[in-house]
Amino acid sequence: MRGRSNRVPSRGDAADEPIIGLVAPLDPGSRFPTLTLRDETGAAARRPSGETLYAFFKTTCPTCGLAWPYLDRIRALAAGGRLSVLAVSQDDAEATARFYDELGVALPTLYDPEPWVASEKLGLESVPTFLLVGSDGVLRDRAVGFQRSKMEEFAGRAASLAGRPAPALFLPGDDVPAIKPG
Repeated sequence: MRGRSNRVPSRGDAADEPIIGLVAPLDPGSRFPTLTLRDETGAAARRPSGETLYAFFKTTCPTCGLAWPYLDRIRALAAGGRLSVLAVSQDDAEATARFYDELGVALPTLYDPEPWVASEKLGLESVPTFLLVGSDGVLRDRAVGFQRSKMEEFAGRAASLAGRPAPALFLPGDDVPAIKPG
């Protein structure tokens, strides 16, 4: 994802060698940092109010291609409720639009363009990464890669905050693994 070094200097390295890009991923209970994400025109976007499920991705990621139709179902479950589902693309708007067209999804999307400053600030190491942030700005949950059980939890939360029961996220004909790393 990044072109920067995550290597920690060994005892034999020069003492003044900088450690670049070494940021620990956020754990649930951590305050979600202020991020500068962009809209499709490149302008700084405002953070949504209320609870938000951020979903960071790259259009070239096969695991993201698996997860995005289910993320779109979660978005539909959240409609009219108090959960915003927000995709964050690490690619440009044109590549993202092609990705969405191929998958048949329609997700509100912001952008973290190269050099992926927001992703770096969050300590992301792979995509997809899902971050559920409470209305108080605290990280409630995190999932890395495709995790069927976490997707079901996010769907349940979306339905609950929309005031309706959660239907099955995965349909009987869906052939999806329990876990697929990003």
